[in-house]
Parts: sequence; structure tokens; C-alpha cells
Amino acid sequence: MGIRFLGRSGHKDDNTSAPNHDRTSERFNAHFPRVFAYVRTCVGGEIPTQDIVVKAFAQAFKDAGHADDDKFHAALFRAARGMARPAVKNIPCDDTLGPREREMLALVFDAGLSRSQIVELFRFRESTVSALLMSGLRKLKEQTSPAVAAAYANVT
Repeated sequence: MGIRFLGRSGHKDDNTSAPNHDRTSERFNAHFPRVFAYVRTCVGGEIPTQDIVVKAFAQAFKDAGHADDDKFHAALFRAARGMARPAVKNIPCDDTLGPREREMLALVFDAGLSRSQIVELFRFRESTVSALLMSGLRKLKEQTSPAVAAAYANVT
């Protein structure tokens, strides 16, 4: 009698244990850096970020562990966003970005999602995603001093 966890049983002689374990590890390794970066931007702290990421992976493996990679990816980011979203509104900011603009920028630049993935994952209209991205980028540009922009231009 073994314990089932993430699609694996506790038996060492179970033939399905190794392939599922390998697939679980591959998915975790492939998605962890981007999910962690996105959640870290949303919640602002190391410990809350770790807790949310672990819970998001557990939820995604429960909901879509045996699904194809696109469905797993969608389930993972939906879970992470749902868990991080309450913290987004409570982070004190010293810039002019709103919570939705900050989240869109985090989804694109930290999570590496395309506009079409954001539209699909979170059921936003593409025009909404584009407007939030442009508004956020415009605000960031306005906040950047000419000296910082010139220094960055000389580095690249």
C-alpha cells in the first residue's frame, strides 16, 4: 500500500513511478524560474513567494498534472495569479504604476508570457492587455531620468 503524490505511488517497483517523477521534475524545472519571478514581483517578499509558488505547483499538478504542457502551463499561472493577486493590491508602491499595469509588466517581463498567452490564460481582451502594457511602459519611461537613460544607452 503506497501513498500517491503527484501521480506517483510509494512503491519502488511501480513501473509508472520513474516516468511520472521525471515528467514532474522536468515541468518543475522548466516553469519554476518564471513562476517564481512573477510571484516575487507581485508579492514582494521571499517567504510569501515561496509559499505561493509551492501551492501553485501543487494545485497545477492536481488540476492538470496529466495534461499536455500548454494546459499545465495555463493551470500553473492561473493558480499562481489567483494566490498572488490579493497581495498585488496591498504592496505599497513609490511609483505611478497601478496594480494591473504592474501585473501585466510582470507577466511579460518576469514570467515571459506573450500577449496571446496572457489573453488565453486570464481571459482578458487583447486590447486590454496591450493598453495596460503601453500605459505601464509609458509611465516607466516618464519616471526614468535622462541621466539614467543616457547611462543605460552607453552600456548597451
